[in-house]
Amino acid sequence: MEKTIKTYGRMELAQMYFPAIAPRSAWRRMKDLLQENASTAELASMSRRVFMPAEVSLIFNTFGKP
Repeated sequence: MEKTIKTYGRMELAQMYFPAIAPRSAWRRMKDLLQENASTAELASMSRRVFMPAEVSLIFNTFGKP
């Protein structure tokens, strides 16, 4: 199934990448991934609970579509 570029909640997006673990654990793991990459590090420290389409596009381009 093709994932579209739209606004995603941070836990919703994390669950797409890590579907076999609990939502909070998926977010923690995704946050670690974001921090390890220079182009996405800023996204890990945002207080906002959603990723805008441009940010989702950056994540998809960096890590591949889930």
